Amino acid sequence: MRLTEMFQRGWRRAELVIPSPGSILRKFVWRLRGASIGARTRLPACRAPWPHQVRIGSDCRLQHDIFFNYDHYWTPGPSILVGDRVFIGRSVEFNIQGRIEIGDDCLIGAGCFFVDHDHGRRAGASFRGQSNEIREIHIGKNVWLGAGCTVLKGVRIGDGAVIGAGSVLTESVPKNEVRAGNPARPITSRSAGSGHLPKTPPTD
Repeated sequence: MRLTEMFQRGWRRAELVIPSPGSILRKFVWRLRGASIGARTRLPACRAPWPHQVRIGSDCRLQHDIFFNYDHYWTPGPSILVGDRVFIGRSVEFNIQGRIEIGDDCLIGAGCFFVDHDHGRRAGASFRGQSNEIREIHIGKNVWLGAGCTVLKGVRIGDGAVIGAGSVLTESVPKNEVRAGNPARPITSRSAGSGHLPKTPPTD
């Protein structure tokens, strides 16, 4: 049993330390297409229609099936900017026509969705025929978003904020505030520098 455990631990450590050939090849191809990917950041199986719109910092941990969707015609980039030491969970989608910035040391739970635009709502005209309203999203440093959060256009989340799983953010969040719900409402506030988490932290 001890030998089995050592083998399993050793295999897992190798997976974490040694980049896979697929990750190395993807980073090479994405960089050829204009993406900026920092040192020691691995690139699993993800999708980006316009990789030159993506800038990812160093020491980031990305899971599979992330969709860096710059949802527009070709324009100069980057427009999807991710800081250093950021975790992004499985199946996160960035649906961006303007710009999104994510600060250093953020935790983005699986299945989160970010969209910086919506359709016009004028009666008597098709939604597709109306111009979009676009407002950039800004996520501060050391922000924790639980799984399945939706962040809508124009939202700014302050440093150190915590957002509960499944929340829908329609308005900006002050520094160190804890919010949850649909739409997200204030729950409590973290003491600056205390490191305390809410009583019921969000699920990653």
